[in-house]
Amino acid sequence: MTSPTKAFAELQVTKSRKRGDTASLLPSSYDPDTDLMPQLPVPEVNPSLYTKERLQQSLVYAERCLKRRDISPRSELFMQLYKEEVKDAMEADSTEQREAHAIMVMAEERLIQGKRFLRPLKSTLRAEMEDQLLQLRELQYLHRYGDYMKIIPTRLRIHASTQKLENLQLISGNNYWSRVAVSLVAEEKSRKEAVRIGAALDTVEMNTTAAVYLACADLGISEDLALWSIKEYGTRNQEVHRDLNDLKKAGEFPLLASILCADRNELSSTFSSVRSKMDISHLRTIIQSEIDTWFEDTSENFNHPAAWVPSTALRQFYKAATDKASQPSKDEIKQANIARSQRMSEEKVARQKEGSRSSLAGMKRIASTEEPRGSERETLKRTRQHRYKLLARKCKLQDDLKRINRELALLDESEVSLDEQDSEDYIPENC
Repeated sequence: MTSPTKAFAELQVTKSRKRGDTASLLPSSYDPDTDLMPQLPVPEVNPSLYTKERLQQSLVYAERCLKRRDISPRSELFMQLYKEEVKDAMEADSTEQREAHAIMVMAEERLIQGKRFLRPLKSTLRAEMEDQLLQLRELQYLHRYGDYMKIIPTRLRIHASTQKLENLQLISGNNYWSRVAVSLVAEEKSRKEAVRIGAALDTVEMNTTAAVYLACADLGISEDLALWSIKEYGTRNQEVHRDLNDLKKAGEFPLLASILCADRNELSSTFSSVRSKMDISHLRTIIQSEIDTWFEDTSENFNHPAAWVPSTALRQFYKAATDKASQPSKDEIKQANIARSQRMSEEKVARQKEGSRSSLAGMKRIASTEEPRGSERETLKRTRQHRYKLLARKCKLQDDLKRINRELALLDESEVSLDEQDSEDYIPENC
């Protein structure tokens, strides 16, 4: 069985179907450098009326539409299908095949006649509005089904944390899914580039993808579905949580100015049908207060955001965000605290060992004093004997001194008695 780490590296690179070249099918009068649009093709009433010349008119119209810069994404997709159908009709081998494709061409031309959004737009503003509508529709889907997209990534994260999989930190709780999605897209591009140039896939670093594949293999989840869910959920988070503060933190002041100016000027045309005039006035007041806070006096260049000068508050906000970004992250602080705790524990253990060695040495000294052995015991014994002799001599001298003092005291008493006998008042007891 192929291991999950090798399975993702052997994925086939998705290749789009190569569109056929229609240059040989165009009429000789076709000028590729002109910007003039031909007339809108009128759908025929019968497929048999789509002759080669008639199909060339449709092909010229499709080519000119696809070269316009103001074509909307939906119009471009439809025109690609329309062009392919016309090409297939012109290259058909039989009348039946040509009429079968002509039926589709006729139906598509009726759609072009009835749906104005399928035609080239008359202004770039309208093209931008269609793009914004598509983006809003996509954001609506992401917001609506985002919680369901989160189910699989959450299971992968819990399993990776429980089983301690390889490269766990890449899909752990400390890493946002938007960042994981960016890493997956970058790794996929690197893999496709390696396949394109014929390089060895072992040299391509795909650690995040490998971690996802390992978790999917254990849980029995489709790898393609898991990768798609992570990318879509990460994109959803990036779109939903993005706001003007991101532009301020990134220092994209011109883009911030243009967005604020466009939002303020387009309030009436955007919300006139769904909001009251009072609501629009309050919204405009809020947007104008943002403009006044983050940019200098804009009255002289009211509708020219490129000339707006960032205010001191905006520059201070950007500086504070930059300084905060340069500081260590929560993960780095956590790792530093863990390292410091380990270092303190090691120092505490070292001090305890040193204290134990000191206590043991003290106990040895006491034991050597109380119970000397060998030559030390003999030396101590002689020392004690010498001290005893000295003390004995001292005690003998003290005893002799006491005896002498007693004898002197007796002599003094006898002298006193003799003096009393020599005096005149002395009367012997016998008299």
